[in-house]
Amino acid sequence: MAVKNLNLQVKDGEYLCVIGPSGCGKTTLIKCIAGIIKPDEGEIYIGDKLVNNLPIQDREIGYVFQEIALFPHMSVYDNVCYSPLVKGWKISRIENIVKEMINMMKLQDRVKDYPDALSGGAKQKTAIARALVSGSRLLLLDEPLGSLDAKVRKVLRYELRRITKDLNLTAIHVTHDQEEAMSIADRIVVMRSGEIVEVGTPLELYLHPKKLFTANFVGEANFLVCNLIGEEGNYVKVDVNGKILYSSTKVNPKHKRVVAAIRPEFILMKKTRRAKDSWKGVIERKAFLGSSVRFEIRTENDSILTVKRPVHEAMKFKVGDRVNLILPRESLLLYPYPREGLEKAISIE
Repeated sequence: MAVKNLNLQVKDGEYLCVIGPSGCGKTTLIKCIAGIIKPDEGEIYIGDKLVNNLPIQDREIGYVFQEIALFPHMSVYDNVCYSPLVKGWKISRIENIVKEMINMMKLQDRVKDYPDALSGGAKQKTAIARALVSGSRLLLLDEPLGSLDAKVRKVLRYELRRITKDLNLTAIHVTHDQEEAMSIADRIVVMRSGEIVEVGTPLELYLHPKKLFTANFVGEANFLVCNLIGEEGNYVKVDVNGKILYSSTKVNPKHKRVVAAIRPEFILMKKTRRAKDSWKGVIERKAFLGSSVRFEIRTENDSILTVKRPVHEAMKFKVGDRVNLILPRESLLLYPYPREGLEKAISIE
């Protein structure tokens, strides 16, 4: 996927994650920065240096691929040494920096091992160490943990952030894993169809996404098509198939049709008698997720709402139970109804 109309500034020392559906242009973006792909137009600066026509080896970057490309005939130590040796550094300097990097990656016991004797995590740590020893200030990571199993991936992502912060590096990390990005990024870039949809901190994108696509792609959300009634006190009043909801989100009154969005974990579920602003519903499905339980509720106005509750709270509910749902006003976000339609606006295809 080609990237277009893209304007992005990354701060010194920032850990930036780029996420988006497959084929949205994430890898193209990072390859343009690296110099693997030459853009047809526009300018790329690393620091204050224009690098459009600069060869890859002169851009002072470290690049880590998803496919772990270690030299199979070299030990861990020799793989990590490769770049400074090629650059002609003094042996004493190489030994010092390689030893420091191997210790930082906790590979001291594996220095003599060859790649075929390493686990996936150890191989990727070696690849990262090799990318860092050349003294690069910018680290590019293209799905670096995608080929690892879930447990190793979760541990290594925190190690990656710690190391880059300890070394005061700037990192641009491309990933398809929203949870990975949310847990380690200073800021996240959301891409779609070769363009940037939205940029923000993990908290901003989760609690207050500016775009419907972001609300759907980052985490999970319920979407309800509503008719705008007006304002009542400090809240906006909307109608959803005959049921009234209130939101603290302000919208332009000219938008008579709006979309309400709310995260499943922000919806409260009670067995007690009906509270103010609550919706009656019946639990149709229940799924255990580990730390939480996911419910699908059919409401009295025939909407389907997804609700997530902590395990200790969820155990008292079962399929078929009648419940009351409370959609907190501060958690209900409103968006103008998109011209292209809701389904197309949130589609990740």
